[in-house]
Amino acid sequence: MSKKTKTEFIIEELKSVNNPNSIHGIYPYRGKISALDAEQILKQMPKGSVVLDPFCGSGTIVYEGLKYSLKTIGTDLNPIAILLSNGKINIPESLSEAQSEISKIITKAKKLTEFSKMKTSASKHFHGETSEEISRIATYFESMSDYVKACFLGSICLTARGCNHYLWTSSTVGKDITPKRYINFYEKLEQKIKKHFYPIKNSSKIYNQDARKLSNVIKPNSVDFVFTSPPYFDCLDYTAYYAKIIYDILNVDRETIREGLIQNFKEYEKDMTLVLEELYKVCKKGAKVIFVVGDKKIHGKLINGGEFFNGISPFKNVTFLERTYSGTSSQIFDKINNTKRKEQIVIWEK
Repeated sequence: MSKKTKTEFIIEELKSVNNPNSIHGIYPYRGKISALDAEQILKQMPKGSVVLDPFCGSGTIVYEGLKYSLKTIGTDLNPIAILLSNGKINIPESLSEAQSEISKIITKAKKLTEFSKMKTSASKHFHGETSEEISRIATYFESMSDYVKACFLGSICLTARGCNHYLWTSSTVGKDITPKRYINFYEKLEQKIKKHFYPIKNSSKIYNQDARKLSNVIKPNSVDFVFTSPPYFDCLDYTAYYAKIIYDILNVDRETIREGLIQNFKEYEKDMTLVLEELYKVCKKGAKVIFVVGDKKIHGKLINGGEFFNGISPFKNVTFLERTYSGTSSQIFDKINNTKRKEQIVIWEK
């Protein structure tokens, strides 16, 4: 076994997984792992290890791993995930550089005499003036730096909440509230660029790649650790809610993207079996594979996440850990039901 991967992980109960003052508040990506959650495991990995997150989402694990001198790799099939992940790891050296970039874009946007207005399916969520401001900025989307692109996407979500009198949650789109409240999008964008500016030395690689075909971009026997929170059992739609609004604004065919993701529960076991087989290919001998999962109720039946994944895994040596924590956005329901948040951590070894 490689000396690098002899790590035995210690998992402690977390009092809270909320971390508001960080890069990760840049966008309300649904189902993302908490940075504090990820940090507890990443900091125990030997420096220089190659760490793969095959479902990197908004890049939490990829970014946090850089803090501990890990060589992180992220893959995802959702274009918004790739934009956000790249935005977190490719931040300008100085805040003034990012501020100068968006200031120039805003100045040009305000002077536009012609621009493409957003679809009704998206504009209905915003005040008319706000919608126009977003459309003007969207004209320059392709020319934006990675960090500014991520801030632009996050600002759309925050602004949509504002136009609906902040009655939507940070991650869920609610009913449209009328009349709409005017929100100055230019100001929200400038504020977000300043608020989430946490640059980091980047040695990561991000691939817009299907986890069922990982070996197309990652060399066999090259990964020391796999660390991920896989798609939910109930196949949470990662193209819905705020993402749907953004795809409409950017004129991206959401349905085509959705069809390619692991979204169908009927195909879930087959899809995840393929993923695990690919992980086996790219992992070194002695590598550790860490899945953070949980119980899910499907059609009235409770499925234990750890047992499910272990049943389809080609990895033989397995350890099950469980972590509880409080201080989440669901804490009010925990109090009512007298429950705690629980996660199962499955650790395999090749």
